[in-house]
Amino acid sequence: MRVGAPAARLLAVPRRWNEIDWDEGRPGQKKLVASQKTIAWERVPLSDPALDRYLEQVAATHVHGGYLISRWRAVEYSDTTAWFMSRNRLDEYDLLRVFFSSKVVRKGLAELQVPRKLKRGLFEEQWAGSLCLDGSLAGVIVDGGAYEAYKGPAREAKALAAAAVEALTQNRFADFRVDVSEVAWTPWFHDIAWDHTFVLTDFANAELTVLCITDTD
Repeated sequence: MRVGAPAARLLAVPRRWNEIDWDEGRPGQKKLVASQKTIAWERVPLSDPALDRYLEQVAATHVHGGYLISRWRAVEYSDTTAWFMSRNRLDEYDLLRVFFSSKVVRKGLAELQVPRKLKRGLFEEQWAGSLCLDGSLAGVIVDGGAYEAYKGPAREAKALAAAAVEALTQNRFADFRVDVSEVAWTPWFHDIAWDHTFVLTDFANAELTVLCITDTD
C-alpha cells in the first residue's frame, strides 16, 4: 500500500467475492469509505468466437452507433470490500460508482467519456441475473437500432445471444449479478431510444464486464 493511503488491510490472497463468513460483523462506515479507495483494477482480455458473432450483429443493427465492451478484475481490495461483495450488497457499497470513478478504468474506457460525478440510480439490478441475460441480449438485436434489425428468425438471435452469454459466464449463472441501464449516462450514448448498458459482476473472480450499446437516426 502506498504511504499515506487510507488505512485498510489488503489481503495477501484476496478472499473471493462469493465466500461468506457469516460470523463476521458488518464493517463500519469509515472502513467502508477507506476500502473504496484501495481497490486496484486490471483490464482482462475478452475474446471468444461466440461473443464476436453476437457483437457482429450488434454492429450490423446499430449502424450509426455501436458498442463498447471490456472486462476488469479487482486485483487488490480489502477484506471490507469482500464483506460487502460476498453478500451482494453492491448498492450499499456503491460499487459501480467506485468502479467507474477509478482512474485506471476511466482511462481504459476513455471513449465512453464517463462523467466525473455519477448519479445514483443509473443502474438497476436484473433480479433474474444471467439466467435471462440471453433474452435481453437477443432483444437488442431483434429490436435493432434506428434503421436495422436482425434479419434472421428470432430463434437464431436467441441462440446467438445464448452462446455469447455462455462465453461471458461459462454458464456459472449463480456466480453472476447483472445490472442494467437504459439511459444515456455518458456523452458516448446518443440519448434517443437505443441506449443499453449491461454490467456483469462475477463474484467468483472479482470481475466486472461492461457492455454498452447505442444508435441514432
